[in-house]
Amino acid sequence: MKRQNIFAVLRERLTADPMFHETEVQANRLGALILLCSGVLLLLIMALSGIGVFPLFWDAVFFPSLQAIVEIVVLLVVCRVFKNDVWWLKHLLMLGLVIVYARLDSMLTHKAALLMAIPVVFSSRYFSRRLTVFTSILSTVVFGCSAVWGATHGMINLNIVTMAEGTEIVATGGFLGTAVVNAGVDDAMLIKNTMLYDFFPKWLMFSIISIISCNIARRGRQMVVTQHEKDIKSARIESELNLATRIQADMLPNIYPAFPDRSEFDIYATMDPAKEVGGDFYDFFLVDNDHLCMVMADVSGKGVPAALFMMASKIVLANNAMMGKSPAQILQDTNAAICSNNREEMFVTVWLGILEISTGKITAANAGHEYPVLKTPDGGYELYKDKHGFVIGGMDGARYKEYEIQLQPGSRLFLYTDGLPEATASDNSMFGMERVLKALNESPDGETVPTLKHMRAAVEGFVKDAEQFDDLTMLCLEYKG
Repeated sequence: MKRQNIFAVLRERLTADPMFHETEVQANRLGALILLCSGVLLLLIMALSGIGVFPLFWDAVFFPSLQAIVEIVVLLVVCRVFKNDVWWLKHLLMLGLVIVYARLDSMLTHKAALLMAIPVVFSSRYFSRRLTVFTSILSTVVFGCSAVWGATHGMINLNIVTMAEGTEIVATGGFLGTAVVNAGVDDAMLIKNTMLYDFFPKWLMFSIISIISCNIARRGRQMVVTQHEKDIKSARIESELNLATRIQADMLPNIYPAFPDRSEFDIYATMDPAKEVGGDFYDFFLVDNDHLCMVMADVSGKGVPAALFMMASKIVLANNAMMGKSPAQILQDTNAAICSNNREEMFVTVWLGILEISTGKITAANAGHEYPVLKTPDGGYELYKDKHGFVIGGMDGARYKEYEIQLQPGSRLFLYTDGLPEATASDNSMFGMERVLKALNESPDGETVPTLKHMRAAVEGFVKDAEQFDDLTMLCLEYKG
């Protein structure tokens, strides 16, 4: 039980945080690639030494290289079997790389001064300062042992050999080492001078590289943590925006048919926000059994601020309408309520009409909104250029004028926001009111739902792949009488 606890603690300390899992797997793959390249390098050294390009003796090259290649193959098999995705693999890779490059250093001696820095620089790719320090200490120990072995068994570097002045070195038997030994140089002198004049300068450079690598690992870890926190924050914001989108959609009438027990009229509306939430809104509700209130509005701005202002405006408008006020009075009182606490100076354009169901008469008022579109039973859709008042929230004390529209059985009313005529294609051309009227008149006898779907299809066919610039909201009323 105690051993299991020790192992669990060790694993917890050596295992990367979950946010670094993908980073560690990618680094393991890179380590396997470095090992593969190292194996190819060793084979190349063996080949060049065999044909005499390198001044290295075959015995000093073949056996260390063969051992290193076997170690590389074993490590590559382990990486393949575990798919580079086990918590202890990074430590095994560091150990393998250090040993492999120590063998190269012992063969090449001063010709491979940078080899000891490769594992440390690579370890920083894991963004773990602890692993980089571990690799630095391991490299110092292993390469120190390699320097000692190379001093006594590798190619002798005459730059570190100390002999009496005037001593002549004559090669005997083709092996310079024998001549050096005969000149009075012993292993103790070679080890001392190798450590002092060869290993120590390399170690100083290696220490600087290790400090830089530790700093890179620390900064890399901070960047990953910061990015992870940003991703979590972005995911939370996205989740909240998705919830806000659903809440906003639920705030608008979204059940069709809206009034299944009323055969005198048919009404349908849609709202497609440019962002997750929008500032456009529509509304329709029965004030009493004979009066249907319809609202089409567009809040200044987009996104969350516009959506919050939209919900407040919708509630204030509905509350005033349910009191039985006239359209002009509804807009006037709504404007007064919004202007009383509007420090952000936002505003909303509103078209509001109340249909007297029994007679087909619409009493309406317009607060800076787009012109409505009307269709008579025997004619096509045409703009109805009504009188505009000032926008809601723009100026306290604004007054609004009403007007009347008489609908006959078969008449239709089409309302929209500026996102429809201002829908923009990739060449910056706008959809425009001419195309709006053309699309409406292509199916003048269509019912409310097909009419809006046809309009939406016409807009999509025009803008194609261009990003939606503004909220797109439409409402269609068919008066049957």
